[in-house]
Amino acid sequence: MSAPALTFLAPPSTGYDPDETAADVADPTVPIHSAGPPPRDRQQASALRMTRGAREAATGMGITDADVQRCLDAPDDVSPRPDQPTRTLFRRGTLVVLAGNDGMVLRVSRRKR
Repeated sequence: MSAPALTFLAPPSTGYDPDETAADVADPTVPIHSAGPPPRDRQQASALRMTRGAREAATGMGITDADVQRCLDAPDDVSPRPDQPTRTLFRRGTLVVLAGNDGMVLRVSRRKR
């Protein structure tokens, strides 16, 4: 007994034409940007992302966005939150900022020394 002959069928056409690859060359006059967020020096001052509760708490305590940004940029102490490691506590002086992995500020508070 012999095995049946196998027939392979080509997949359906995707419309890709390999002769058109020359059109994919980048224009050298167009600047190339990375896929990530823009550098901090090009971001606007209002680029700090905070939850509504964190913003209200900061405003109520007289904490500006610049203070929160300084705490995130140059903290005295950084540690994961013990009960939720996906959140990080940033401390600078008496200011404590809780941020998520995506950079969203979730809570702002002051601690006593």
